[in-house]
Amino acid sequence: MPASYANADLGPRRDMNRWWRGFRDPVLDRLVERARNQNLSIAQAQARLAAGRRQSSAAPSLFLPSVGGSGQALAGNSREQIEDPLRRPLLAGFDTSWDAGLFGLAENTEKVAAASAAIAGDELDAVRIAVTAEVAASYISLRSVQRQIELTSALAAVQERAAQFARSRARTGISAAGEDASEVAVLDQARSDLSRLEARASALRQQIATLVGASAADAALNRAAPQPMLQRIPAAGRPADLLRARPDVRAAEHRVLKAAAEVGIAKADLYPRLRLGGTIGLGGPSPTSPFGLAGGPSLQIPLFDYGRREAALHARRALVEEALASYRQTVLTAYQEAAAALGELRAARESRKQLSTTIEAQRRSDRRLRVLRREGLAEVGRLAESEAGMVALQRKLVAQQEAEALAFVTLYKALGAAAEGESA
Repeated sequence: MPASYANADLGPRRDMNRWWRGFRDPVLDRLVERARNQNLSIAQAQARLAAGRRQSSAAPSLFLPSVGGSGQALAGNSREQIEDPLRRPLLAGFDTSWDAGLFGLAENTEKVAAASAAIAGDELDAVRIAVTAEVAASYISLRSVQRQIELTSALAAVQERAAQFARSRARTGISAAGEDASEVAVLDQARSDLSRLEARASALRQQIATLVGASAADAALNRAAPQPMLQRIPAAGRPADLLRARPDVRAAEHRVLKAAAEVGIAKADLYPRLRLGGTIGLGGPSPTSPFGLAGGPSLQIPLFDYGRREAALHARRALVEEALASYRQTVLTAYQEAAAALGELRAARESRKQLSTTIEAQRRSDRRLRVLRREGLAEVGRLAESEAGMVALQRKLVAQQEAEALAFVTLYKALGAAAEGESA
C-alpha cells in the first residue's frame, strides 16, 4: 500500500459490526437481522464452515494409533488339520496401527486442515457482508422509489392544474388553442414515470423478501416511510487495518498458508514412512495357541518413482507463488474498491449539499410567488411552473440522497465491515 495510506490514522476505530445502524432506521435493522438469521446463502456458508471445522478437529487423529475389531468364520469339508493361523475356522480380535507423521507430515496436515476451516470462515463472513449490503441497498432504493412516487404524483397534480388553466385561457380567447400541449406532455410523462416506479418498488420488495429467506414481502415495506439518511461519519481506524479485515484478504492469506503447508506434505513424501501395526485375538495368529499377539513396524522407503514425488513438490511450490500473487492482487483490488467508494461518498455528499442549497433558494422564490398570487400580481400558470420546478429539484435531491446512502453502503462493504467474531 502507499505509505500515506498504510500509515494513516483516522482516529479511534468505530463499531463497524453494525454499520447499518448509522441510518437509525428500525425497519432496516429488523430486515438485516432477519437476513443474517434466515438467508439461505448464509445458511450454506455456515454448513460449509461446520464441515471444515469438523475436518480440522479430526486432522490430528490421522497420526494417532487406531484400533479396529475384526472377525472371521470359515467352513470346509477337509479333514486335514489347518496349520495356517489365517485359515483357522474362527478368528476374532483387534487390529491396531499407527502411522508416524514424521518429517513434518503430521504438523503440515494439521495446518492444511486449519487453513481450510479458516477459509470457510472467511467465506461465511464474505457472504454475510454481501447479503447485509444487498439488504441495505435494496431498502434504501425502495424508500427512494417510494419518495419518487410521492413527488411524481405531486408533479402530475401540478401539471393537471397547469393544463386546466391553459385550456381555460384558450376557451376565453386569452390564448390560442393548443397552448396546453407542453403541460399535457409533461403530465403524460409523469403518469408513465409513476407506472415505472410502481413496478420498480414491487421488484425491490420482492428482492428484499428473497434476501431474508421469504417468498412474500414484509408488510411494512408496502407503506412509504422516510428516506434513510446518514447520521454519522464512516471510516475509523488505520486504513491498512480495515482492509486487512476484509474476508477476501484474510481468505487469500489463509490460502498462502495452506499452500505452504502442502509443500511440507510434499516434502515429507520424499522420505521414508514408518507404520507400526499389530493384532491380538482368538484363533490366531499363533499356530500353537488359541490366543495370540503379533505386531511390528513396517517401513516404506521411496526409491524410484520416475520423478513423480519431485514433480509434486515443484508443483506445490509453484502453487505457493500463485497463492502469493493472488494475495497481492486481492489487496490491490481491495484498496482500489475502498478508495473508489470513499471518493464516491465524498462526491455524493458534496452534490447533495449543493442541491439542498439550490432547493432552499427555490423555496424562497416560491414563497414570493405565492404572495404575489394572493395579491393578484402573478398568474396561476407561473406559480404552477415554479411548483413543477420545485418538484423536479426535489426528485433530484431524492436521487442524490439515495446515491450518497448507497455509496456509504459500498464503502463499508469495501472495508470488509463484517461482524467480527460471528464466525468464531
